[in-house]
Amino acid sequence: MVIQQLKFLILLKMKTKLISIIFLIKYSTDLFIKLFNKKNIFIFPFFHTGGAEKVHLDIVKSFPKKDNLVIFTNKSYNMHFLEEFEKHAKVFHYHNYKHSYYYRIIILKILSNIKNTSKITIFGCNNTYFYDILDHLPLKVKKIDLLHAFSLPDPGGAEVYSLKKIPFLDKRIVINQKTKNDFINLYKEKGISDEYLERIKIINIAVDTPEAKPIKNFNKEKLEIIFCGRIAKEKRVHLVVEIAKKVSEIANVKIYGHKEMNIEGIDEFYQKNIINPNELKQIYEISDVLLITSYREGFPVVIKEAMANGVVCISTDVGSISEHVLNNKTGFIVENDSEEEIVNKFVKLITQLFSDKALLKQLSDNAYHHAIENYNMNKFQQEIRRFIHN
Repeated sequence: MVIQQLKFLILLKMKTKLISIIFLIKYSTDLFIKLFNKKNIFIFPFFHTGGAEKVHLDIVKSFPKKDNLVIFTNKSYNMHFLEEFEKHAKVFHYHNYKHSYYYRIIILKILSNIKNTSKITIFGCNNTYFYDILDHLPLKVKKIDLLHAFSLPDPGGAEVYSLKKIPFLDKRIVINQKTKNDFINLYKEKGISDEYLERIKIINIAVDTPEAKPIKNFNKEKLEIIFCGRIAKEKRVHLVVEIAKKVSEIANVKIYGHKEMNIEGIDEFYQKNIINPNELKQIYEISDVLLITSYREGFPVVIKEAMANGVVCISTDVGSISEHVLNNKTGFIVENDSEEEIVNKFVKLITQLFSDKALLKQLSDNAYHHAIENYNMNKFQQEIRRFIHN
């Protein structure tokens, strides 16, 4: 009996190993085939709902599908952009195999043996895996990263993780002057040569803009106010809830986004997570004001989308938001003070807009025209192509 059980266990172990080897060969071959004749290899973390993910998709769409491979390194919480990525690139899900030592080694071997030519570009953003493999890649292959924003005040972001790999980066893209200034200060602090600063390029991200400004009704009984984004720590959505309670007599506040955490009192104002871009566009069209209460941001895509639809943004002064939300011209910027002061200032500005509809209309018009002039998608994609291939 004991011998039979031992035989069974040995056979089971052999079968398991055989299956693992078969899968190893299958998925390694899959990556090898997908890499064939690809000029652009993008390494991104996610394809789920998010502003950064939308930017990554727009970058991929700048090039012909036949030239593109996208490697996703992390598990996404929904399938939002996956279908669109698959329309414009071959896709490989590294996150399915990264917990296996053998998979990691073989995938690294495959990537390190791609053709050694400057006609191939490896483009990474928002993940450590990209930086981990940089010094294993062929010398002539172009290596470019994109950093949306520094992680401060939270520690340990990509800006720090990437420091040891700076010599391997041919170019760096940032999406605003604030992040470039942060790099200048960080390089100086760490004693990194100024020659590497010359590799940093600012490229303003774009959004799809309507042909005409949506017609707004500024004489409603209440303002229509929205928050759109992840319900996450850095977004401080609990402040939106507090603001919503205080302005309930003059405004309908609605919260949209993926819930990464629960917040007391949010259910009164929470609507749902929006995946369909047409539905989001319809929400912008009927909304008057967008609230951003974050303590950390790069430049949220949602602001550009809202401005393109004539929505007035009230935001804390974080990241590079003040480069585009021009105080008293295209929206309002609030100092990132204590949370109590932030709430009070937001309430005061909302009350002002409710009382002064002429001001609301002027800011709405200004926001729309600013978006049309600055967030052109064709211009953005031309810049990306020029920067990557020159």
